[in-house]
Amino acid sequence: MIRHQLRIKLVTYLYQHVLLEKSLAAIIVDENLEPTTEESVYLLNNLYNLIENEAEYISFIQAHLNPDWKYERLLAIDRAILLCAISEFAIDEAARSIVINEAVEIAKVYSSEDSYAFINGILDCL
Repeated sequence: MIRHQLRIKLVTYLYQHVLLEKSLAAIIVDENLEPTTEESVYLLNNLYNLIENEAEYISFIQAHLNPDWKYERLLAIDRAILLCAISEFAIDEAARSIVINEAVEIAKVYSSEDSYAFINGILDCL
């Protein structure tokens, strides 16, 4: 599976987490994720990173929003895309421009018409 497809899969897991308030640990169990392949290691690394650092990442996002906006007002898919990208930044800083581009492309397909520009702006600030 190519990295783009893995990012989409990670966004779908995070979308479940954000929209349904499903714990990331429950997603790991439900999806039977075990570190047996390069793909599953990538997904697990990001999910474990988010389990440990999600509150910090949300604070980063909130700090870069318009003061009149709250993180919870963002579309669930946009929150999932942002969390996916920020998690990858933390794991592999070298891939920053690639991760931003991928997040923008995912937003163009799965989110609202203008979300890609918003996501690009937030990620450029981080």
